Amino acid sequence: MVSGDILEISAPRLNEVGRMAKVEEVPGLAENLVLLSKEQLSLAELLVSSGQQEIFAAWDASGIRDAEKVEFFNQISTLDRNYPGGIERYLQNARGLLQAAARAENPLDGWTPSVPQDGFQPEVGSEAFMEYEDLGAREVKGCCFVIPAGGLGERLGFSGVKFALPAELVTGCCVLEVYCAYLRGFQSFAERTSGQPCRLPLVIMASGDTESGIRALLESGNYFGLEKEQVTILVQEKVAALASSDALLSMEGPYKVGTKPHGHGDVHFLLHSSGLVRRWHEEGRKWILFFQDTNTLYLTTFLCSLGVSAKHGLHANVVTMPRKAKEAAGSIARLTHWDGRSIVANVEYNQLEPLLKATGHHEGDVNGPDGFSPYPGNTNELLFSLSEYVSELEENGGQMPEFINPKYTDESRTKFKSPTRLECMMQDFLKVINASKAKVGFTRYPLTFGYFPCKNDIITAARLASQGTPPHGAASAEAAVYDANCTMLRLLGVSVADAEERHWKGGPQLMGPAVVLWPDFAPSMLELRKRLTLPSAVCIASGSTLEIRGDVYLRELELNGALRIVAGPGVTLHIPKLKVQNRSQSFEALTDGEQNGEAPEELRIRGYRCVTYELERIEATEAGVYTLTEDKKLIPKLE
Repeated sequence: MVSGDILEISAPRLNEVGRMAKVEEVPGLAENLVLLSKEQLSLAELLVSSGQQEIFAAWDASGIRDAEKVEFFNQISTLDRNYPGGIERYLQNARGLLQAAARAENPLDGWTPSVPQDGFQPEVGSEAFMEYEDLGAREVKGCCFVIPAGGLGERLGFSGVKFALPAELVTGCCVLEVYCAYLRGFQSFAERTSGQPCRLPLVIMASGDTESGIRALLESGNYFGLEKEQVTILVQEKVAALASSDALLSMEGPYKVGTKPHGHGDVHFLLHSSGLVRRWHEEGRKWILFFQDTNTLYLTTFLCSLGVSAKHGLHANVVTMPRKAKEAAGSIARLTHWDGRSIVANVEYNQLEPLLKATGHHEGDVNGPDGFSPYPGNTNELLFSLSEYVSELEENGGQMPEFINPKYTDESRTKFKSPTRLECMMQDFLKVINASKAKVGFTRYPLTFGYFPCKNDIITAARLASQGTPPHGAASAEAAVYDANCTMLRLLGVSVADAEERHWKGGPQLMGPAVVLWPDFAPSMLELRKRLTLPSAVCIASGSTLEIRGDVYLRELELNGALRIVAGPGVTLHIPKLKVQNRSQSFEALTDGEQNGEAPEELRIRGYRCVTYELERIEATEAGVYTLTEDKKLIPKLE
């Protein structure tokens, strides 16, 4: 601790009401200044000049709880360091947004929405789609991948990090393992194309709540086949909570500021402040993909999206899906300001409807002839040209457009029910991009390949399903994986039994054959077509489960049961003809006792388990090229 530094404090600044604020005059603070270092004194001055004198009123005299006072300024230093422009900028921004909120101002006032005409809609499975995938496969070596993962699974009844959720029960693999498997699949593509080693960087933005759980998950899974050096974890700090419309800091006792999450938009600030994106750019990388932490379908169509961006020179490409009018999902719209500015950006569902009505669209958001809104749904999968992204970050330091959502006690809009804070969203980087020089577009895929996150508990999922709204629970997320894989097979000519409605505690769910195609087998439709040498001779019956992993080529298959095919590292497996019939695996509802706590969490959030009665396993683990005979024996393949 330093004494005698008071005279070195810079000249005091005007606060918001024009009064000169001096730290030496603030009750509670003045008698404790001798405890503080020069940096801490500077922070004290900053707080006072920002109108925070009141928070020091409860401070004890010097000599009492001094360590807590120093720790308070350590916390302020952390808050200052982890916000673009520091805590002074944070309080200024908060005060402006709180004043606007008190006046009930519309943050989109002056903007007029229109249906965006900047999109591409490649038909999944078409030649055009596969041409995009082929181009994407040649571009993927220059990609970087970023996932914000700051939240736990408590909201859906899962106590761990959401990355640890089983993506589906046939394999039991977790969400993070699926994402890492795709990166390994893309690396293999790139290495075959270029003949050079390829390591794709993965950044995970964690929070204080999730960092230890994510690190433990990676360690326990041996980084799921990635090299440890490929994976970077950036930790997001929280921001100060606010107690009043004057942006007074909310205190949890006299020496601790209350904090709250700032939102996944912080990922841009962290990428900038860490220097990672500048390093990637200097390494010659070209693309950066952002996606979220519980929707494993994101990467199913990624190579196509990448091909779209590369072919059409997009600086930003938003992956979208059809959405129903008035559906509670963000949308993509073109926004035109009265001053002539025009951008393609995300508009939240609670903003689109009033904005449309306020700008002459009296019916608001309505479905078109295809039964969907003309405004496509945002899946929160964003692909940027890295050079453009770096340029924008260097201009704004990673500062995202922010919003605030105070809950007022009454219509006077002066007092809060509970402390509030500024928030920001990852997808609002679209609003940051300079529209005069950036080419922004979107790629739209069918609902089958859309947004199926696992974020709602089983009761909420059931309620939403009963209202005809996407439940976004564990059961719907799992069913979406099987449905997407079955759809890809059907598009290539495979005979796959139709889905049937099953009834779980989380609501009704269509479930067909449970098919899991690992990315090292087929990370794209183009690769899947190569793997199935005679798709018309492949038939998958109702109630079947199928898992294929590794370098496998399949010609004929008649499946009426459960089958797992695994080709280990260094193995190539050819299957000319195979017939499997057994008692299969079955999805069965939990009993009341199991649902009430006897079953593991990952089952309770679904309302069912996967029971194995019989499972045919075909596994080749010793490196080499093999053929599977009709009597299911592995023999070395003859050239």
